[in-house]
Amino acid sequence: MTYCNQCQLVHGEEQRFCQRCGQLLKRSPVGSTRPCARCGSLTFPGQKFCTDCGLPLRVSSAAKEEPQPRAPLFYPRSSEPRSSRRKRRPGLILSLIGLVLVVLGGIHAWRQITKPKASHLPVVTTPQEDLGREVERVAEKIRAAHLNKDINKWLSCYDANYPNLGRVENDILELWKNYDIKEVSYRISKVQRLHEGREASASIVWNIQVYDHRTHDYTLLRPSYKVTLAKVDGVWKIRDSKPEEGGGAS
Repeated sequence: MTYCNQCQLVHGEEQRFCQRCGQLLKRSPVGSTRPCARCGSLTFPGQKFCTDCGLPLRVSSAAKEEPQPRAPLFYPRSSEPRSSRRKRRPGLILSLIGLVLVVLGGIHAWRQITKPKASHLPVVTTPQEDLGREVERVAEKIRAAHLNKDINKWLSCYDANYPNLGRVENDILELWKNYDIKEVSYRISKVQRLHEGREASASIVWNIQVYDHRTHDYTLLRPSYKVTLAKVDGVWKIRDSKPEEGGGAS
């Protein structure tokens, strides 16, 4: 009968290695067997329990043997460094990165030097453009006066020397009385300076949509005027106006 010195497991005669730990099995020496104290079955060295009745067996110290160390399953790696492995050189990599950054910085600086500089010249507006804005400012005030029915704002757009200003004022008040002003727009053209820039002329076509309370209907008024403006106390105002052909209601 064979047994394992390490895990104390009994095996058959035909087995050579322990089924639990793989240790080489040893045969029991002759005369080492002894009967079980309870059932009388033969027991072997290293056996802890009887195989027939399960009685715990007492193993003598003489039968115990020092367990032999097992051979390592894996061999440790050699401590010698491989000569074929390349050594890393962080200093060389940092030097290459620094060189690339220096080259890119030089290219950027060269482009900034050779880049043609844009001339920052002040934008000079022609007198004709400035005059067009002034005429538009006057027309915008008249438009707001119509929408809000503000006679004071409307009068501020006309010069005191405007011919028949009182009659024109009454006509505007009568218009606001009989109609609701729904929408006002205008188109300015032919802006010109007169008398060395002290006066100006322009053509203004108005589109005024009104609602008639009497007929409960909408009407589109399209008067067209040739106006003359003069600068009074630094502000452009209408000094005279004449109807042009093509204006009227539709």
